Amino acid sequence: MVETDWLPFPFTMNWIFTRPGKVRFEKGEPFCFITLIQDHPLHEIQPVIRRLDSNHELRHQYDVWEKHRSEFNQKIFRGDPEATKEAWQRYYFKGEFPEEVAPAPEGHVNKRRLKSPKFG
Repeated sequence: MVETDWLPFPFTMNWIFTRPGKVRFEKGEPFCFITLIQDHPLHEIQPVIRRLDSNHELRHQYDVWEKHRSEFNQKIFRGDPEATKEAWQRYYFKGEFPEEVAPAPEGHVNKRRLKSPKFG
């Protein structure tokens, strides 16, 4: 998190490249995602650690996802042509669950369409 509410100057973004080579960002290609949040309320949040088994519905949703994920990965490993063509499952991207274990999250956004900054 970068606190910018008090900055009179821009901040930098640093990249760690995991292998040698060249990197190129094409014009219009996204290279980061900035989310604006208030930092002060974060200090008021008290995280709680619970066992997944304490929430039966969430446990069921996870188990269904894990089953589908494992089956898909096994198909990829075996070179299954349909799984290879699909490449990845896209559940989060599409805002879906693997089966009808729960309704899809309402208001899921996989691509932000933000307003351009105004000059003041």
